Amino acid sequence: MEHAHDLKSSGKFAWVLVLGLGLMSAGTTGSYSVVAGCFMTPVCDDLGIDYNMFSYYFTATLVGIAVAMMFVGKILPKVVGRWTHVAVAVVLLAAGAAMAFYSNVWLFLLSGLVIGFGMSFTTGLCMSAVIDQWFRKKAGLAIGLAWAVNSVYMVVMSPVITAVIESVGCRNGYLVLAAVSAVLVIPSIVFIIRFKPSDKGMLPYGYGEESDAAEEGGAEVAATRGVPFRMAVKSPAFIACVLFLCFVQITVCMNQLFPTYAVEVGLGAMTGSIMVSSASLFDIFLNPAVGSACDKLGSFKALVLWTVVSIVSFVMLICSAGVPWLAIVGAGVNDVMYVVAGSGLTCLLMSVFGSRDYGRIFGIVCGVAYIAGAFGMPIMTAVYSATGTFNAVFGLCIAMNVAIIALLFVIKATSKKLQWVEGEDEKPVALG
Repeated sequence: MEHAHDLKSSGKFAWVLVLGLGLMSAGTTGSYSVVAGCFMTPVCDDLGIDYNMFSYYFTATLVGIAVAMMFVGKILPKVVGRWTHVAVAVVLLAAGAAMAFYSNVWLFLLSGLVIGFGMSFTTGLCMSAVIDQWFRKKAGLAIGLAWAVNSVYMVVMSPVITAVIESVGCRNGYLVLAAVSAVLVIPSIVFIIRFKPSDKGMLPYGYGEESDAAEEGGAEVAATRGVPFRMAVKSPAFIACVLFLCFVQITVCMNQLFPTYAVEVGLGAMTGSIMVSSASLFDIFLNPAVGSACDKLGSFKALVLWTVVSIVSFVMLICSAGVPWLAIVGAGVNDVMYVVAGSGLTCLLMSVFGSRDYGRIFGIVCGVAYIAGAFGMPIMTAVYSATGTFNAVFGLCIAMNVAIIALLFVIKATSKKLQWVEGEDEKPVALG
């Protein structure tokens, strides 16, 4: 174990790492989730299948992520920034490029599973676990900026890849997307990303400003401080965190519904597409805003306030029929729940469970919640079909947001009973 005096400050490199994490996520999650939606119509036309059949690609991707997250958290320290990490990324990108040659929709589903599995090593779980190791302060801002890089990529790449598809076809489009993604992902893993700062002979960002900074080996101790996994998963706080994310995931399917909503209330298809773009643009600013709020106010207060913002956005949407500008702004603000599911969740779990077994805890919470989230769209469409109005859908989401706030208070109350330990000896930590 290296002692603190043997290591140098991470300084500006910590923020270079944030950029690297953002680029890695952009080239994987950004490319093969959001940007992948640009291929739906041309692929369906090429294969002669309906949209519903191809949509299972996205379901397969989600299933792949959910399954992998159940165990990936435990092995991340041995994978991140190593050649095994590169190998996982190469397999993911190869599965993406292979879609250029498919003539059967079931092969797309197979690629979706492989891509989803790989994403567990390159996106939310990996990003959060690495930032937890690298940042003793401003961790919320760091994860927010990493996600913002991903958002910028999606805003830019979606129209670019659409133009490529129109110019050279969807099959060549998949090859172009894989090439661009490889340029973003591979160098980031090889040259920038490491699981913990000591892997590069550095100290965590903000180390030296904490009360334990003078302790011998304090940097390593800080990285192992928190609630042990076996204790965490048996706690009411853990169950409340899982339920919290389940409700969040169910409500984050709005982007997929905005085009239909706009047409149904007479705003038109163009307004619907602008609503989707608005959500993506707001995401760029909301990610660092939510992260910074968690740093300054604490995750509980910040997430309660941002959930109230989400409720306001649904009220705006309810009132937006016949008012295009209100629908567009409401859609943008509504994207806050996507950010809560990313940056917000990271900060919440850090504050509740600490760093000790963060990756494993994060993986289980997300794995369960992603499965619940897969039912978000069916639930919302069923409500719309039964009532004939999107106001019922938005009203249901408001009710879920209220439940989310209630769960945050439960998490805050039950987290006080958790016992943090540090190091391998599991000595109780006085949390003050």
